[in-house]
Amino acid sequence: MSAIAKINSESSQISIEAELVFYGKYSTDDLAQKIVLEINQMWNEPSAKLQLGSRLFDIVFDTKYLCLSNSEVLLKVMNNTDYAVNFIRIEDKNIAERSMMGFGLGENSGHWLITDQLGESTTAAHEFGHALGLPHPNQIDFRFSGNPPIMAPRGTLVDADFQWNPLAEPGAFGGTMRPIFRRVRASEVLQVLKNLNPESTENLKIGKMTNQLFDEMGRPVALNKDLTFE
Repeated sequence: MSAIAKINSESSQISIEAELVFYGKYSTDDLAQKIVLEINQMWNEPSAKLQLGSRLFDIVFDTKYLCLSNSEVLLKVMNNTDYAVNFIRIEDKNIAERSMMGFGLGENSGHWLITDQLGESTTAAHEFGHALGLPHPNQIDFRFSGNPPIMAPRGTLVDADFQWNPLAEPGAFGGTMRPIFRRVRASEVLQVLKNLNPESTENLKIGKMTNQLFDEMGRPVALNKDLTFE
């Protein structure tokens, strides 16, 4: 997911702005609202701050959305030069059998599944993190450290209260992380801004502007001016 980080010295705020352009069979305004609400709430929850020189800046995520038809999204992607714009197809299945953001970290194109309870779990916020360039953490054991971080993958070891089954043995069936318990940590927010140059007055471009569209099953579509796709 590409985004733009803007530094406002007057308000001592760093705003990370992104627009999610949804398309596909299950792209509806109601679902889009729920997805964006999940992302904004979860990524703003830690109230992260960044020290720049002698000043402390609040970090605020401002994610918006747009729902388009296939023909409309094709026109937009062919002309997109804005790092804040991302293209997300929403379907009920794909070849990856999971929601995904392209085929590499930071890509501004994705294929998400309604079976991942988008807007009602932590999947959208997790994929948002991948799209901002964040990988899964190297460790998979977050016991004795509270809620697991948003980028923790399925199968992560956690305290019993955060398992699918609190009574299961760690690592056994039911004894791994239930994704609904993931939370964004301030350290993850700061990792998104690791390339921010405090001496520069330019906005920071985050991620990659791949401008890729996917077909219904999550296969990349070759773009050309005469393209139509399903």
